[in-house]
Amino acid sequence: MHSSSVQPAVTGNFPPTMWSMVQLAVAEGRPGSDQALNELCQLYERPILTFILRKGFPPLEAEDLKQAFFEHLIAKNAFEDASGLKIKLRAFLITKLQGFLIDHHRHYMAQKRGAGQVARMADLSETQALLTEPVDDTTPIVAFQRKWMETIATNAINQLRTDYEQRGLADLFAALAPFITGKGDLRIAELSAKLDRPEGTLKSDISRIRARCQQLIREQVAATLDDPSPEAVTAELRELMNARC
Repeated sequence: MHSSSVQPAVTGNFPPTMWSMVQLAVAEGRPGSDQALNELCQLYERPILTFILRKGFPPLEAEDLKQAFFEHLIAKNAFEDASGLKIKLRAFLITKLQGFLIDHHRHYMAQKRGAGQVARMADLSETQALLTEPVDDTTPIVAFQRKWMETIATNAINQLRTDYEQRGLADLFAALAPFITGKGDLRIAELSAKLDRPEGTLKSDISRIRARCQQLIREQVAATLDDPSPEAVTAELRELMNARC
């Protein structure tokens, strides 16, 4: 998000988050709010698509529904409705998405019955049951939360990559990146020889990049919360990590 377009307002003792900035920008009709919304949608479209796919929609239809969902949010000023609410971006989006899919099902059933007919509430029972089914390893909610955490981590790593590239350290990042996730296939000694970099320095590099990645992940999580306090970030991370188990 470009801070020059959407200027935040400071709340409490913590800096404003991307989520609170979007809420404020849309509610007050500030210049750059459309751009902010577009960026928000692009950042978190994959969890939305994952949820729709787990609902059983084929890929092409799921992609169309994802796009239609974000267009619906913007057209209906849904983000403005969220202004001032103490709610996580994750919770806001999944709640709106569930309602959107129920409406989609209603229109689909109405079309099957003939033009102008409205689906009865009983026709929504199957969809509603799916939306409220117990959370387990196969539910769309769990898939959504896992993809949300993956998106948070991906955004952090992409930012980390950009930081290294801007400092002319793209090659070093490429060599260290596998160690962030513990998937490095080279021993420190081998990598040291390959990079012509002392082992002690390399170990420090790995510790530094891991710590920085963890910091960026926390910042990414904070950006989706109305309350970006350390305690709230830790609680959100714990919930997301539990969904991965």
